[in-house]
Amino acid sequence: MKTTMELFSKALEFQPSAEAWCKDLGLSRSALAVAKHRGRLAPAVAGGIAIKLGENPMQWIAIAAMEAEPESSNKKRLMDCVTSL
Repeated sequence: MKTTMELFSKALEFQPSAEAWCKDLGLSRSALAVAKHRGRLAPAVAGGIAIKLGENPMQWIAIAAMEAEPESSNKKRLMDCVTSL
């Protein structure tokens, strides 16, 4: 997995209800719908899902933070580094 949307897809395989994920993470009912529309999870949401799935939360927080950054050669270099952990 290299994107937070891939993490979210894995989360939905584990627990198919986005509403249940919102409840587990203490989010508003629309938070994950907004994230899906934007095509990325917020860092805290990505970290929370990662913990529940047994993934490295720090890696997913970093990936989510990088996804919010504008495109640049530095972003690409950092994403390659973070996703290879």
